Amino acid sequence: MGKSSTSFAFTPIPPARGFRPPIMSALAGVWRGHLMAADEDVSIPFTLIRDASVDASVVGRFLFFMTKDVPPTGVKLLEASQSTFVAMIGPYFDPRENGEVVTVFEGRRVEGKISGKFNTRLVRGYRPVRAGKFVAIREDSKPHD
Repeated sequence: MGKSSTSFAFTPIPPARGFRPPIMSALAGVWRGHLMAADEDVSIPFTLIRDASVDASVVGRFLFFMTKDVPPTGVKLLEASQSTFVAMIGPYFDPRENGEVVTVFEGRRVEGKISGKFNTRLVRGYRPVRAGKFVAIREDSKPHD
């Protein structure tokens, strides 16, 4: 009681075609990680959340990506194999750039860990604004007894 509920409106993303359910389940869960920009000495924590459902309306995308300054944002899975993936986040408003940006993750998954590189570009003009590496660990990657 007394807690206010917050709801988020997501831009609908068409379902991806050709992704097999085993790949989607391999990326299911809550992933907590850090972005490390190449030209900055700052680590930005982020969260990726993916529903384990294989429903056609969610196959091919994470439910959302968020940081302290970025509200939940849709993520489209562009390519995926059993161990590698490419995902596009956004567009979303980046307060540091005072504008809309997109971020692309290119990474590998090994068990409960994903890592790779990212690049962020402004939507208008597609100018690069940030690039670096990311790493994330899936919460509860080991089943409970």
